[in-house]
Formats: sequence, structure tokens, C-alpha cells
Amino acid sequence: MKTIAATALITLAVLLSLVGCERDERPNVLLITLDTTRADYLGCYGQAGARTPVMDRMAVDGVQFMHNISTSQCTNPSHASILTGLYLARHGVYNNHIALSSHAVTLAEVLKDQGYATLAAVSAHHLNPGNSAFDQGFDHFLECDTIQITASERNERLLPALQGLGGKPFFAWVHYFDPHGNYEPPMPYDSMHPRTDVHDSIASRKTMDIKAGRKPGTMVDPDEIIALYRGEISYLDFQIGRLLETLDHMGVAQNTLVVLVADHGESMGEKDLYFCHAGLYNQVIHVPLIMRWPGGLPADHRVESLTSSADIYPTILELIDVIPKYANLSGRNLVPTFDDGTHQVHDTVISEAVNGVIRCVHQGEYRYIKPYPRDWSMQTDHLYRSFVDYSEDHDLKHTEVDLARQLEQLLTDRLAEAQKQVLPATDVEEIDPKTAEALKSLGYIN
Repeated sequence: MKTIAATALITLAVLLSLVGCERDERPNVLLITLDTTRADYLGCYGQAGARTPVMDRMAVDGVQFMHNISTSQCTNPSHASILTGLYLARHGVYNNHIALSSHAVTLAEVLKDQGYATLAAVSAHHLNPGNSAFDQGFDHFLECDTIQITASERNERLLPALQGLGGKPFFAWVHYFDPHGNYEPPMPYDSMHPRTDVHDSIASRKTMDIKAGRKPGTMVDPDEIIALYRGEISYLDFQIGRLLETLDHMGVAQNTLVVLVADHGESMGEKDLYFCHAGLYNQVIHVPLIMRWPGGLPADHRVESLTSSADIYPTILELIDVIPKYANLSGRNLVPTFDDGTHQVHDTVISEAVNGVIRCVHQGEYRYIKPYPRDWSMQTDHLYRSFVDYSEDHDLKHTEVDLARQLEQLLTDRLAEAQKQVLPATDVEEIDPKTAEALKSLGYIN
């Protein structure tokens, strides 16, 4: 009898241990942010001759947002919006050396509280926690030890770290910097895209994100630079493929929501702006946004309605059935667009340039842009039908005078409303010398 009782107790203990070790089937979340990658240079967004098969495949396998607008054309402000769901006027990060307020409730903090393992990996020094405070909610944060690192270098530490997260569901954010100047893709990507003969050579400008731009009197061939920029995007596409293959090797690809978005784009000569991300034109704030989750999201679905990168935060939480602690967001839940790609979740979308020198409001197919009071890249206000007139050649402010005035007032009102809800700032130490050197080398500070 004692043997039978002992056996029964052992059996019960084993059963209880199995119940206690039941696998957590909640979906993983992988957020991939691409620096300086404009939407119209990807094949899935219409670029002829683009070699971006991985991102194009993601669009076929998932949901592609055709008219996604970044909240800013500056790296840290844009990322702050992605991580908090707030506009710049709300989170207060207006340049690359203002830290995110400790009062922010980040996506990582929400998911960590839900039992997710959290991992971040960045590829530019000014995104490191000591400068950005973007580590809020992350268990592990892989910093960038130099000014910038390539996607291959980033993957060397990221991929093993991702595989080592263990049995819990994970939230991982990885940032790749490569398409940012100096545009130096490795072989064979440095010669992958043919040089066209469209542009005349131009004199260097200190605003350029390339080394030649810092050497007065140097002549630059835009056709050569554009080919190298395309090569950077193709190289990045390959490295994203390595990351997605790691999900396959881990056996979690089918249960992972992958969100891919760029922080901002880059000017390739439009509006006489070369190799920088000044202004608030399409080339710098129309950015790719793709979501893939096999079985969890529709495949080959296009969303034509206007969206914002601030929408990523509430949409991820809705998809994985998590109620955010902080519901008063600038972003909107995009899940209704999965049934109807023309469903409008926004009546307006706001974008702001670094330090608020330019701001714009999008309503329907119109974009009204206003400098405060003027900027070297924009001396006056503009009104465009930005996705009808994609190159924004036709300024309508003199023919649609009433509309321009209405949108100017709307922009003023929405910014005032947002600024009333700005997060309290966090006192931080002065920018450290290494970060200052990195920002200076990238042309962000003098």
C-alpha cells in the first residue's frame, strides 16, 4: 500500500510540474526600425530595379501600409514616437540629444509587465541609453560602442542574444543604421545598382550626410551617390533576411508578429536637397511600414488610408490582446484597417522636424507644411496633395487659399492641444563627449 501511495504521489507531482511548465503560447513581437530608408526606394513601394526581396516578401506575406507618415525626420524623436505612441509635442524628444522622459510608458515597459522577455539592440551611438533613455522596460540592451555599426556587426551579437531569450514570449527591438550616410555598402552591394546619368555634378554642401559634403570645393556626382544609397538598402535587406531566418531556426516564426518601419527617409536631390533628411517632404517622412504575422494577420493586404508611425504602439498591443496602462496616445489602433484598407483611423496626422523648426499636418490627401518661422530647407509654407502629386511639384497654397488657412489653424490647434499634455522632462547630465563626437561626425551638431 505504501508503494502504491508513493507512486501516486510521484505521478501527481509530475503532472503538476507539467502543468506548471506549460508553454506560454502568446505571440512574440519583433520590431525592426530602419534608419534613413524612404518608402519609394523599396520594390514593394514601386521602385523599379530595387533589390529588396526580403522586405518585398514581407509585404506579400503580411500587411503593407502604403501612406505611412513618420512623426519626424530625425532619428531619436521618431523612435521616441514609435516606442511611446506619442507625437513629439507630447514626448518632448525634439532632437538626438534630448533623453526620453522617465514619465513615458514605453512599449517595452508594458510588455515586460505582462511577463515578456525584452531585448533591444541599436546601431548608432546616440540611441544608447546614456543619451536617449530608450532602455526603459528592456531587460537587455545591446549598445553601439562606436559611432555607428553595420547591420552585419549588429547581427553578430543580436542573433545569439535573441536565441538565448529562453521559453518566455519576447519583445525585441532592433535598429539598423546602414542607409544613413556616408553610403558605404560592402561588396557586392557597392556595385549592385547601375549608375545612371540623370544629374549633373554638384558642389559639396555641409548639410550632406557624406564625407565629401564636409570638404568645401569638392564636386559630388549625385548619380553615383544614389546608386550607393540603393546598395545600402539592398545590403540591409539581406541582413534583415538573416534576422528572419533566425526566427525560423528558433521555430518561432509562425508565432511572431514582425513590425518593420523606418524612422525617416532621405533626400536624393528633390527640392534641391541632397543627401540629408531636412524638410518635411515625402522623401523624408513617407516611410515603409509592414507587419507580418502568419495566421494572425491577413496576407498580401494593402492599407491605403493615412497612418502614422505613432500607431505602431497601440496596434501591437491590440494584436496581442494587451491593454496599455497609458491609453491617452497620439497613435491609433490600426486593426480596423485589416478588414478594410481604406478605413480612416485618423482625421489628421502631425509631423515635426528636429527642434520644431518645421511642422506639418496631413488631412485626407492634403499636407500643409509650415516653417517656424523659417528654416534653411524651407523658407515659407506649402500646401500639397502629397500622394497625388508625389514629387510635390504643385504648391496649392495660392489657389486653395481657404483650405491652406483652415489647415494652418488646424495645425496650430492640434499642436497646442498636444503641448498641454507634454510629459514632464527628466533632468539629465550634459551630453557625454563620446555621444557629442558621434553626433558631430554625423552632422547633427556643430
